[in-house]
Amino acid sequence: MSKFSGKHQSGQGNSRFRVSCLLHIPLLVFSILATNSTTASELHISHCLFGCPEGTSSDTQLVIRSIYALAYNQENKVADWAAYKVSVDSIGIATSLPREAVADTFIEDTLRAIDYGTGDEANGLDRSAFVPLVSFAGTPYWNDVNYLTNMVPRSSALNRGAWYGLEWAVRNLANREGAIYVLTGPIYNSASEPLRLPTDTPHRVPDAFFKILISEDGANSAFMFEQELPIHVHHCQQIASIGEIEELTGLDFFPELERLPNTSLDQSLGCD
Repeated sequence: MSKFSGKHQSGQGNSRFRVSCLLHIPLLVFSILATNSTTASELHISHCLFGCPEGTSSDTQLVIRSIYALAYNQENKVADWAAYKVSVDSIGIATSLPREAVADTFIEDTLRAIDYGTGDEANGLDRSAFVPLVSFAGTPYWNDVNYLTNMVPRSSALNRGAWYGLEWAVRNLANREGAIYVLTGPIYNSASEPLRLPTDTPHRVPDAFFKILISEDGANSAFMFEQELPIHVHHCQQIASIGEIEELTGLDFFPELERLPNTSLDQSLGCD
C-alpha cells in the first residue's frame, strides 16, 4: 500500500542503471553494474534517509560520492535526483572556494561548461548545482559539488530568490536543530515548450524543481519551484506535498517506509 494517496505508478521500477562509487580510500575507485532500481537501497547509501528514490529512467547512472549521491540521466543531461545530508559540521564559508566546472570521470556523456553559454544566449539560465557548495564547504570534499553531473540549468531569478532562501533556511535549521537530509531534482512538463541552452548537444532543461527535506525522526517538508518564478517570491509560497511531487516525477522517494510521519518542518524553515 502506498504511503501517499494517489501515488503515481510509473512502471519504471525495474529499470537498469550503472552505479559508480568513489570511496575515499587511497587509489580505490570502482564501478558496479546494478541489476534493478532497488540497488540504491540495497547498498545502504548513507546520503538517503529511508532508502534512495526508486523509479528512475532506464538511461540513468547512480553516482555515489563522499558528500552526496545522485542518479544521472544521460539522455536529459540532468540528474533525476540528488541526495545529501546537511549538518553543522558540513557547513562552511565558500567565498574563496573555486566554482569551476569539473568533468566527471565516472560519466563522460554530460553537458560541458561551454554548453551553458553566457549572457543573452543562455536564455536567463545559469549553470547551477543541485548539491550546494556552502553546505559542504566545511568538509575536505567540497570540490565534489563542482562535477558536471551535479550541474543543471536553472534561472537566475530562481537561484537568487526562493531557491537561495530555502537553502539558507536549511542550513539555519541544521545549525539549530541537527542534520537535515535533502532530496532534490528536476520536474518536466511535457505540455510546455522546452527551454533551451545555446548548444547542439542533446539535453532537456527542467521546467521546475523539487526539494524535499526530512529529519532523522521523519519530520518533513516539500517544495516545488517553476523556472519562471520571480525573484521576489518567498520559498514558503512554494510548499508542496511529497505525493504531488511523486506524481509529477514518477519517483518513490522513501522506499523503505510504508508511511511517513505526519510531522512538518515548515515552521522550522520559517514558514508559519
